[in-house]
Amino acid sequence: MKFFLFLALLFVLLILQRNPANMFSFFKKITVSKGELRPSIYDYHVKKLDGTTVPMSTYKNKVLLIVNSASKCGLTRKHVDQLNQLHDRLNEQGLEILAFPTSQFLNQEFPNTCDISSFNDKNKIKYNFFAPIEVNGENTHELFKFLKANCDSMHDKNGQLENIGWNFGKFLVNRSGNVVSYFSPRTYPLEIEKNITDLLVKCRSRWTNSVFFILHLVLVMVVLFHSLSGKR
Repeated sequence: MKFFLFLALLFVLLILQRNPANMFSFFKKITVSKGELRPSIYDYHVKKLDGTTVPMSTYKNKVLLIVNSASKCGLTRKHVDQLNQLHDRLNEQGLEILAFPTSQFLNQEFPNTCDISSFNDKNKIKYNFFAPIEVNGENTHELFKFLKANCDSMHDKNGQLENIGWNFGKFLVNRSGNVVSYFSPRTYPLEIEKNITDLLVKCRSRWTNSVFFILHLVLVMVVLFHSLSGKR
């Protein structure tokens, strides 16, 4: 038992030596005022692994599943497999999965983007992947500040933003850009497939109803026009 405790302590010390500031940064809660946030999720910009800047407006009218990821976590394999499955099933219906790697949780991400890209290629990741960021603490990326601030379950009783607990926290955003839910790392992607399909179907139903309403209105106008023409 003492031997295993020694190994665990040695492991922690090695990580601390590599990046002591980042090791505990995910414990720090922050407070965000409304003035710090932009009006819409579509007002933010994010960077891909190759450094290309992408406006979030690219994903307008899409249902978004936004995930903080890591390549070397015990949760990685199952999440990658299931996120790929969701992409295959629902991407054509309007789902976009956005993954943001982070090293905040015991440095379980590669230190450079080349290694992350190689990992993604090896594991045939099909969904959108972005440059490493921080998701907790003072250096939280602006997008994740927005996601937390607009999700009721991510506020504590003191008005601070809750921390994401570990790799693979998941935010679900509807087609209007509203944050609908947050799911913990222990909730796997296929467990929330119904939550996603409900948003996809709901939007499709509204669109269908609108089309039928317009067609009905046009039909009424045509009938009325012919009726008035016949009386002349």
